[in-house]
Amino acid sequence: MKILLAAVDLEAGSQKVVARAAALASHLQARLHLVHVIDEAMVLYEPMVEISVRRRLQQGATQALQQLVNALPVAQRSGIECHVLLGKPSQTLARKATELQADLLLAGRHHLEPMQELFLGTTVERLLRHCLMPVLVVSQGAHEPYRKVVAATDFSRSSHHALQAALALAPDASVSLVHVFEPPMLLGFLRHEPMHTESLMAHQRTRIEQEIKEEMSHFIPADDQERINTRILSGEVKKAITSVVSDEAAQLLVLGYHGRQGISRLLMGNLAMSLLSAPPCDVLVAR
Repeated sequence: MKILLAAVDLEAGSQKVVARAAALASHLQARLHLVHVIDEAMVLYEPMVEISVRRRLQQGATQALQQLVNALPVAQRSGIECHVLLGKPSQTLARKATELQADLLLAGRHHLEPMQELFLGTTVERLLRHCLMPVLVVSQGAHEPYRKVVAATDFSRSSHHALQAALALAPDASVSLVHVFEPPMLLGFLRHEPMHTESLMAHQRTRIEQEIKEEMSHFIPADDQERINTRILSGEVKKAITSVVSDEAAQLLVLGYHGRQGISRLLMGNLAMSLLSAPPCDVLVAR
């Protein structure tokens, strides 16, 4: 990853986004662009003062971005470019990321009232719909590289892309690749036969482990495979994943935004958004 774009809304938590972006850029020797978008709705209905209001907003945003840069460690400040744009935030950020050929877009959590989020969606959710590149949602500010990563997989192309992005983003991290399956309905009829239940579950895990091994051999270099530990779990997906993140004190959770097909696509997107609404750590999402 050589070009990073950090979306900075200048709200509480912006410093975390900038700190993480600068640390990643330094570690990866990448170029970093900080982008603030002034929502065009703020000046849309002020035709008589639109130019002066826009100028003041742009000047204030430029100064605020520079203050965030100045708060970084000296070694991380050089080469950071700041941009202040006017438009619809998600669409403008997506266009700028495409223009810059960014490899990664970073954003912070956006806090909306529950009813606002229901009808409008979050800026992050809209970014995931508009951006082709992975999106890193930052919830914890840190100046150190990621060391422990948990990646969820359902064998979809989306989860493959997410894992590849994570390996590039955290080249020195250990990775736990987690697949969670729900026990087959048949097990409900075998509750009085624990030996049969255990046998079926063991067979399911063996099958999944083999599938993961075969899948990784196609798209993961051998060197990266050595730092990936596979975990096969059964149960409710969100609960199982958050439990692994907690147990391993992971700093990064990796998700695909779309599942394999049909209803799975919808469920995977819902899982990603559910985890993003209250992230256990930073979350990387790829389409």
